[in-house]
Amino acid sequence: RAAPRGDVVVVVDRAVRTTRRPASIRAASGDANAMAPSTILVNDANGLRIPRVGLGTWKARPNEVRDAVRDALGAGYAHVDCAAAYANESEVGEALREAFERGDAKREDVFVTSKLWNDRRRPRDVREALMTTLNDLGVGYLDLYLIHWPVAWKRGTVLQPDAEASIAECWSELERCVADGLVRHIGVSNFNEAQLAALCDDPRTKIQPACNQIESHPLWSNDSLVKYSQSKGLTVTAYSPLAQGGELFENEILVGLAKKYGVTPAQVVLRWNVQRDVVVIPKSTSAKRIASNADLFGFELSDEDMDAMKVLDVMKSCATAPWSEFAPVASRNRFLRPLGRAISWLPFKFIAMDVQRMGRSGFISLRAPWK
Repeated sequence: RAAPRGDVVVVVDRAVRTTRRPASIRAASGDANAMAPSTILVNDANGLRIPRVGLGTWKARPNEVRDAVRDALGAGYAHVDCAAAYANESEVGEALREAFERGDAKREDVFVTSKLWNDRRRPRDVREALMTTLNDLGVGYLDLYLIHWPVAWKRGTVLQPDAEASIAECWSELERCVADGLVRHIGVSNFNEAQLAALCDDPRTKIQPACNQIESHPLWSNDSLVKYSQSKGLTVTAYSPLAQGGELFENEILVGLAKKYGVTPAQVVLRWNVQRDVVVIPKSTSAKRIASNADLFGFELSDEDMDAMKVLDVMKSCATAPWSEFAPVASRNRFLRPLGRAISWLPFKFIAMDVQRMGRSGFISLRAPWK
């Protein structure tokens, strides 16, 4: 059923019921502080309350992301997904500060996520990176802080492994950041089943990860990892939930479903993940599409339509990172990863790259090779 603009409709997802959703994850209802226009996904295992729809900022170009965040908050979004490696957190911060100062939003009503880059795994580097992110975003704490990828690189390099750093050591420092009030929840991104199990089952892990942010869309549902993550008590967030659009939106199945429900193909794609209890963070810099991407709660896909979309899954990944170990790109990356490591070994003896300064002074610096 349609909802008046600005109202929140909490939908009990029929498709999720029939697939036995994990008991620890449920939709919030009757919440006086519900974050329009999305509903809230509540994880009883760790207390994480996260809006089902957020604004993604990956690949949002300079001078556009500021307006996108402003438009999203104006459309009722209460969830912004960021990362140091996106090289735009300072612009996101400008939009947040403007909104807070104008009274358009309150800090406690906006869920802010960021991610720790791959060369920040030693404790001192973890905290330094977090403080830089907090300063760039202009906030005193993060609602969710994620390890961006399950790798550990030497500081200032790409693909150069740091034998003296580890995910476990990094996680312990993140736990201390929670204790110090700098972060509300901590989690991971791009962790597969084995990597997730290693962290969750490690006796040194005091705080279980709250979230696993992974690629998931109809062209690659990543279904086994979604279900495994949820079975371990983690909330799943899908990046690239629209599979970068294009030909997908012209697929006859999606076009037919969009016509049936009176929505756009993009809304069908996003709603598909929502009914799997997966949070979506579509990226857009168009005010119209930003509003449309969040307008997902006035319709519900039937069980039959959810099943019909399964044929779209061809394991096509939108991620191009050569360090990814996920199946769609694993064979390619078994060649690219060592090649990239070998090619970049010598340059990184003489230069250091600070991802959190990308696009600003200090991004590239010289260093003495003997150090």
